[in-house]
Amino acid sequence: MLKKDQDRYPQEPPQLPQYDISSDLKKLVILFIGIMLANFVIAGVCALGMRIIQLGVPLSDQLHSAPQNILFYALLTSHGQAMFFGVMSMNTMWFGYYATSKWGRKPLSSMKWAKISLGVMEAGIILIFISPVSSLGVGWYNLMPLIFLPGQPSITWSGTAAQIFLIADVLVGIGITIFCVIIVTTLLSGKIPVGTQLFASRHGERAAKKEGEDYPQQDLDHTHMAYLPSAVRWLALLGINSWFTKKLRDTTPAVPILLVAAFVTAMVQLIGNPGLFFQLTQGFISLQQSSTTIALDSTNWLLTKNAWWFFGHPIVYFPLLIFLGAMYYLTPRYAKERVQYNKWNYRPWPFYFMFSILVFSHHVFMDMPNPVWLQIMAQTASLGIVFPSALTIFTALMFIWRSQISWNITARFFLAGLAGWAFGGYQGAEMGMWGADIYLHNTMAMPSHIHLMLLLGPLLMTFGIIYAIFPDLTKKHMSKTLGECHFWLTLFGGFGFALLFNYIGMHGAIRREAEIPASFDWAMPWLLFFALCIGITQLIFVYNVIRTLRRKPDSYELEEYNRLHLAPTRMDINEGGS
Repeated sequence: MLKKDQDRYPQEPPQLPQYDISSDLKKLVILFIGIMLANFVIAGVCALGMRIIQLGVPLSDQLHSAPQNILFYALLTSHGQAMFFGVMSMNTMWFGYYATSKWGRKPLSSMKWAKISLGVMEAGIILIFISPVSSLGVGWYNLMPLIFLPGQPSITWSGTAAQIFLIADVLVGIGITIFCVIIVTTLLSGKIPVGTQLFASRHGERAAKKEGEDYPQQDLDHTHMAYLPSAVRWLALLGINSWFTKKLRDTTPAVPILLVAAFVTAMVQLIGNPGLFFQLTQGFISLQQSSTTIALDSTNWLLTKNAWWFFGHPIVYFPLLIFLGAMYYLTPRYAKERVQYNKWNYRPWPFYFMFSILVFSHHVFMDMPNPVWLQIMAQTASLGIVFPSALTIFTALMFIWRSQISWNITARFFLAGLAGWAFGGYQGAEMGMWGADIYLHNTMAMPSHIHLMLLLGPLLMTFGIIYAIFPDLTKKHMSKTLGECHFWLTLFGGFGFALLFNYIGMHGAIRREAEIPASFDWAMPWLLFFALCIGITQLIFVYNVIRTLRRKPDSYELEEYNRLHLAPTRMDINEGGS
């Protein structure tokens, strides 16, 4: 490698399957990433505004005297909703499109609707940014019935602001639904790459050595394209066949694990999305009522809250699951291992599918108690989801254990994301227990949990993916020096921020409040400091992306791209095999 090429990331790019996605899809993915970064910057500015207000800095006389510091809650709404939908959900969408086409070795079922999904999503995000301008401040989720019962415009938001907000979430729901339908229809139609555990397992290598034959070091798994019967395809895409007996597992087709992750992600969210639309419908109906009393009397708010969280908990896993699938693919390659398509890689996915849906009602333990049977189910699911999570963590670590891993930026971002998700998941299991939730639900421990789960979980994995696939999208590598700054500052600021949230939360600091008790004043400057670290380093990343896009690829990058994309549309082994 030439000296000038040593400042590029990654130095060892992943050996992507020999299928080159369309140029239209590459442009769409880059556009998604660009819009996501713009949303990220704006939402980050909102977060900095919240930290400044909590620090007690008077920005203006009007702000200082505003009832209940309405600006704080407006910033909270913009920050939370934009981060969840305009950043985290968009990451799942662009990578879901990329991964389904790349590892599915075929075009998406509809590029037209994929482009529409981006337009609809961003239209919703723009309206989300607009509605708090009218002082709307309901938090990242729709506090029921608060959003639907606006008070006097002089002290809070207007009915118009509430309607704009509800329309924004309708657009978000439509955009996510379009994405899920595209993923599901793409994977359920036509041929799909398949292999078997017998085909890709280690005993094939041992058998070859006994016979004195060379066993291919390049992965030969899932190189057959086949039409799978519907029942078999569903069993494979949900990972259910991994629980078959060994004899059946060795003969049952296994699809690439990234496709399992994409399918489970889309199916869970498709099941959860009706909850969002039901809740929004209740909101529009209530806004039409002429009397607050009529609105309260005519609406079952417990049912509405359950409907929201039936959507709201899957949307927490929506940004995560597909990146866990990517980890199974990338980690072994950087660890100088081949992907072992054995039962433990696939066995978590049926449980992710089931528990991601059932866990929803633990969010209403405190305010409007559900029937006991529903609370028991939610608490059981809260603990049950620890099982597939632990399987994922341990199998990933086993890939790394005693390997010759290349600790480039993608591998490090994934390991850091795994740690953030594990810490946040432990908090989630703790607060998913009714007894602990009494004390922690309304404290700063909750923002710590969500920032660890998302900011320091799938978002870090997203960064690792961007560094890894940028050469495939643009034929160019990103700067290594800027990448190192991005990595270390993000970890320092992110973990410092989230862990300090947890510390003050465990000591009773209440959340969703603009004015923090005086006993926690010492923490506010540190929270602002860590937030500034996160914000500055994301600007470095944005600059790295723009800088890379604007320059031309050099000869080394072109040679590498051509080498990795030889005969991109031809399968190396019999196209119609099974």
